[in-house]
Amino acid sequence: MGDAAPILLIALVKRLRAGGMPVSTSELLDAHSALVHMDLTSRSQVRSALRATLVKDVGHEVLFRRSFGAIFPRPRSQRPESTPGGATVSSAASEEQELLDSVVRALRDGDEGDIEHVLEEVIDKFGGDAEDGRSAGHHAQRMLRRMNVPDLYRRYLETAQDEPGLDRSVTATEARTAVEQLGRRLQDQFSGRLREGDGVALQQLEDVQDRALLRAGADELVAMRMAIRPLARRLAAKLGAQRRRGGSGLDMRRTIRSSMGTGGVPVRPVLRRRRPTKPDLVVLCDVSGSTAQFAPFMLTLLHAVHEEFRRVRSFVFIDGVVEITDVLERNPGVLDPHHLLSKHGLVAKDGRSDYARALTTFLATWGEAVTAKTTVIIAGDARSHNREPATSIVAELGHRARRLYWLNPEPRREWDTLDSLASDYGAHCTDAFEVATIRQLTAAVTRIV
Repeated sequence: MGDAAPILLIALVKRLRAGGMPVSTSELLDAHSALVHMDLTSRSQVRSALRATLVKDVGHEVLFRRSFGAIFPRPRSQRPESTPGGATVSSAASEEQELLDSVVRALRDGDEGDIEHVLEEVIDKFGGDAEDGRSAGHHAQRMLRRMNVPDLYRRYLETAQDEPGLDRSVTATEARTAVEQLGRRLQDQFSGRLREGDGVALQQLEDVQDRALLRAGADELVAMRMAIRPLARRLAAKLGAQRRRGGSGLDMRRTIRSSMGTGGVPVRPVLRRRRPTKPDLVVLCDVSGSTAQFAPFMLTLLHAVHEEFRRVRSFVFIDGVVEITDVLERNPGVLDPHHLLSKHGLVAKDGRSDYARALTTFLATWGEAVTAKTTVIIAGDARSHNREPATSIVAELGHRARRLYWLNPEPRREWDTLDSLASDYGAHCTDAFEVATIRQLTAAVTRIV
């Protein structure tokens, strides 16, 4: 790699810049200087040097990993060869176990490059059809079930059997953290593959407001967060101006009365006074699986226009439900979805989406918040893994509320497929909107407010 290093470095920087990552000339020179002191035959040393000199924002980690992998590809491991008798050296089952052992070793070592590489191999072998129209989060959850997360956790701890008590405790904490991050890493991998499958080149990405929220990779989410903050402020200003202008209808009675002082000539027409009644707003947002990354964008927009409502209360749910109104008041920016997932009570049973259980709990605990003056917004993909439907609870909310809206982050073509009950729930709503992109989400919020 020695003589080719400068050429490959320039190619990497071009790819990073095309993906929206700012890399200055001085940072490029720093990276080149760092490579002089590295063993260029060691891919991990090269990667560490380039990451330290080029990546200045954690949000660019995913873009860097993908770009580095494309410019400095790792040789694929050899598959088991066949013996003269035609039998394979390793059976399919043992090969699967070896791959899972490789995942555990990579997680224990903590080398990002090794983790990325071994997850690519796992997806190549067990990923199935990633072009079936489902989200990256869906495929990541399916892969986690195939990999048997509890078994991975057990394997991670096996090497700590002979360690002292404190070291075993530290190892257990590391194991939980590593396994929790595994789902995010898999989702990042699938996000990249889905975007490539759609024929979207990294340097030719569509406008940030039109990117699919559920298919966005971590690098795209950074751009979306940067875009939605000024967008939320503009939307709030626009709606506030409309409210202040009031009604434009002519008040004939008051106009005629005022014209008496000018001989019956209506010199100064009097407009009707607009006395808008601000409703209460209750937001219920599904944060399970891939929809967790949709929730912060919706909550950010609604929080920005909270002046249009008398009172705003926000809740998030999976199979449990918790109120996060105070969290939004303390964090006017875009929330980290992992912050939401850490709330106690959000997971009531097995941590899988359960609309019936969550909405029943909401009505039992906070039902008095929904009155004839309340606008209720439910945001989610309407999927509960074929569990008991929440149709009757949604109907009850629609009966109690002034208006009930459903915001679905999945494309409309995916509604009512597999375990989706989008139309069944939508039948009890004032309206249901597809909000697969920030532009669609903004349009829906504008119509609701």
